[in-house]
Amino acid sequence: MDDVCSVFQHVYTFSLLLYLVTDILLSFNLQDEKLNSMVKLKIGVVPYMNAKPFIYGFEKRADEIDIVYGVPSVLPEMLENDKLDLISMPSAGYFRSTGYEIIPGSSIASNGLVESVKLFIRASSIEKIRTVALDKDSLTSCVLTKIILWKKYSLKPEYIVLDDKRKIYNEYADAFLVIGDDAMNVREEGFIVLDLGQEWNELTGLPFVYAVWVAKAGSKIHGLGKLLTDAREYGLGLVDEIADAEAGRLGMEKERCLWYLKESIKYSLGEQEILGLKSFYDYAVEMGEVEEGVKLEFYNE
Repeated sequence: MDDVCSVFQHVYTFSLLLYLVTDILLSFNLQDEKLNSMVKLKIGVVPYMNAKPFIYGFEKRADEIDIVYGVPSVLPEMLENDKLDLISMPSAGYFRSTGYEIIPGSSIASNGLVESVKLFIRASSIEKIRTVALDKDSLTSCVLTKIILWKKYSLKPEYIVLDDKRKIYNEYADAFLVIGDDAMNVREEGFIVLDLGQEWNELTGLPFVYAVWVAKAGSKIHGLGKLLTDAREYGLGLVDEIADAEAGRLGMEKERCLWYLKESIKYSLGEQEILGLKSFYDYAVEMGEVEEGVKLEFYNE
């Protein structure tokens, strides 16, 4: 009888220990799930003025979002390595990559004069351009330059791609490309200046999309489209404040920054922008800048 009681006591003790261990493990799993639900969304963006309405919207949700700033050539690699969840990707970069999907509804585009993508020409006329200096980090604008000079002016000059954009002003080429905030601060006296947003619009009649928002295919992060739309609308509601801050940062007139943010840059990705994106791809394929057969893949939430 004592032996039976002893066996029952051991079984009871073992069952109790098993229950406690299971409870502890479940507790850890619940903690992991809780931590995972609190992980911030990591968004990569180039900190140009044209992205500031989105950035201000992201900053409003700082408890949910970590913003990572970087150059266009670096952000896709970070996304590929799962260091970022969402990035603004240059259009040419999208067409040269695989495994990414475009978030519908938002982009960075222009429909005419853009001011922040310019070709400065030292030659006495556009027709006399023989060499053009390009910045390696401005892939989309480099391809756009080649398209404009070829398709609009029948020119195929020699292109000099520089690692350091600061050298672009000193490179004695017939023309040099400047993008972003820098393009708005270069003195235009003594140059023939082509605004490439305007040149594209005259060539095609379409908007030009400089960057799209992308995530890795199959990410299954819900609400990215709404997040971008909400961020954009919040930022555009503060456009006067943004213009004031950017004018101070860049040493420009506030009115010019305000015009740029409100009139020059477009932030949607609608039917016309998609047509412009497809037209850019077709030209880029024709010039051998991207591979054939790439389709626009959209993120399905």
